[in-house]
Amino acid sequence: MRDEDGVGQAGDGAASEPLAPYTVIQDRFELRETIGSGGMGEVRRAYDRRLDRFVAMKGLLGHTGRSADTQQAARDRARREAKALAKVEHQNVVTVHDQVETDDQVWIVMKLLEGRSLADLLRHERVLGVPRAADIGLQILHGLQAVHRAGVVHRDVKPGNVLVRDGGRAILVDFGIASIAGANKLTKLGVPIGTPPYMAPELFAPASPGPKSASDLWALGVTLYEMAEGRLPFRGHEVWEIQENIRSTPEPPYRYSGPLAPVIQGLLDPDKDRRLDADTAEAMLREVLRDPDLPAAPLPEQPTQAAAPDFTPDPEPAAPAPVAAPEEPSVAREEKQGGGRRGWKTGLAVVLAAVLAGGGWYFSRDGEPSGSSGSGSEPAATAAEKRWEKWRSANEVLRVGVKKDQPQLSEEKDGEYQGFDISMALAIAKALGYEKGDVLFVPVNTENRSTMLDNKRAHLIVASYSITDEREKEVDFVGAYFRAGRTFLVREKSTQYDLRSAADIKQKDVRVCTAAHSTYERHLKEGGYKAYAPQPASYETCVDKLLDETADVYAVASDDVLLAGLAYEKRGQVRLLDSGAGTEEYGVAMRPEDQPLKGKVCTALRQIITSGEWDRMYKDHLAVLNLPPWDAPDPPKCGA
Repeated sequence: MRDEDGVGQAGDGAASEPLAPYTVIQDRFELRETIGSGGMGEVRRAYDRRLDRFVAMKGLLGHTGRSADTQQAARDRARREAKALAKVEHQNVVTVHDQVETDDQVWIVMKLLEGRSLADLLRHERVLGVPRAADIGLQILHGLQAVHRAGVVHRDVKPGNVLVRDGGRAILVDFGIASIAGANKLTKLGVPIGTPPYMAPELFAPASPGPKSASDLWALGVTLYEMAEGRLPFRGHEVWEIQENIRSTPEPPYRYSGPLAPVIQGLLDPDKDRRLDADTAEAMLREVLRDPDLPAAPLPEQPTQAAAPDFTPDPEPAAPAPVAAPEEPSVAREEKQGGGRRGWKTGLAVVLAAVLAGGGWYFSRDGEPSGSSGSGSEPAATAAEKRWEKWRSANEVLRVGVKKDQPQLSEEKDGEYQGFDISMALAIAKALGYEKGDVLFVPVNTENRSTMLDNKRAHLIVASYSITDEREKEVDFVGAYFRAGRTFLVREKSTQYDLRSAADIKQKDVRVCTAAHSTYERHLKEGGYKAYAPQPASYETCVDKLLDETADVYAVASDDVLLAGLAYEKRGQVRLLDSGAGTEEYGVAMRPEDQPLKGKVCTALRQIITSGEWDRMYKDHLAVLNLPPWDAPDPPKCGA
């Protein structure tokens, strides 16, 4: 019996399955479907006849471009890898059951795991919060300590190679490019192997001795930063760009890391000799987890699903610019942050996508394969433009739903709308061919935004509309165009409570006000906070109640940029607490049936972000709020 995800459960009775011409290894392992594939081998789901269970079997040998001598060297190295990993018995490292061989392959037999990768988790939640990030980071570190003691350097520590199971256990997987003590160096064109954003700078030095345990700790630091901050610390499309960013800006900005920041800083020291060692990092992570004032981490927004672990590197990217170094080129690149909000994909789906990409398929903005004729003889791009021209001619005025009570972000003053969201809406409208006078701003609130779209009173909503899985069932989003943190606004002076942190609000059972139908209604409930009832339709009403000494509202929960604007307007009366766990991504919302509009909005937003216009808007409207430093979100993908 095969489930939808290609993941078998131990004890799935093989007797109930129809007979099939499976390849059988050593008269014991029936090779089933491929659940992972890459340049360093493949992973197959297999049925163990002897023990009546399903396992994962990883073939370690590629078969292209190898002479007899290199094939034998690869076979010897694969045997060493299997033996080294088999010695590691640790709850945070994938379990190796056996190593078997055929005439043309060396297989590692491993436990078939259920769970989702940390990369999937980050794509869904973006920021995990300090306690959760520290807990997962400590588990990864424990796994690394175990493999390092066995003489193995993982070399590809990243969220895609960490499995997070139900209950929160983190397991380090995919040792396909691991370095084994005593093995010959695996080289190719003199460029280090691995995933560039997670590779330590010493790997690119001309006299580099190759990967050591310290380079795995650097990758752990990058992963910790990504969990805590929701982004990579050093960005770039090519190896040289990432390395230049490390050299020019060795200390990335910290917004949400709090007590994790010193740990991350120590792990991301460019000098490997000054970098934190494993024991010191462990002690610091344990100290972080002992802090009773840490804000609660957000709960997952959807139940954990069974997923095939990704044991193989990601599809190989385009060749990077030559870099003088003793190792081989990158065989993997982690998927860029910000993509894939519709849920995780299994290893098999990733393989299929890679096969399609390798076959030369790519998609146009309209979702048709580029260069194909679609269902007719007209090119897809031309058809898409005609659909847009029809939509544009039918809508001479662009109606945009905005908020009117969010200082610096979106507010109405003397009959004029202004703020970051307003500038964003006007820039998008301009790219769509609308003059400023052809844009009609329609006031909306958190409660009626989707209704305004359904009733066609607005074409677009640009009103701090957070992208969630639930909302994506009702409206289409393009974005994110902004990422905000979650926090609280409290009275500057209160005769009843002195609130200095989110922990104070929870421990003192303080009533918290938020906007009705906002994401914070759920966040407050899940976080164990006492919510004010009934919640009003706007945050401005919450602030009015906060300032009313006769009201029993002592805190307001919302996004940091919204509350920072209100704190700026009411300075001296209210105080903004430090950002807590989690982020909210704002998207431009529209009706699902307005696909011609969606394609144009996506292209416009991408241009706004990449041209530097986003940065100018931020400086003009939001820099005055003195929020922690943050950069523009990743440009949206405007493909299928």
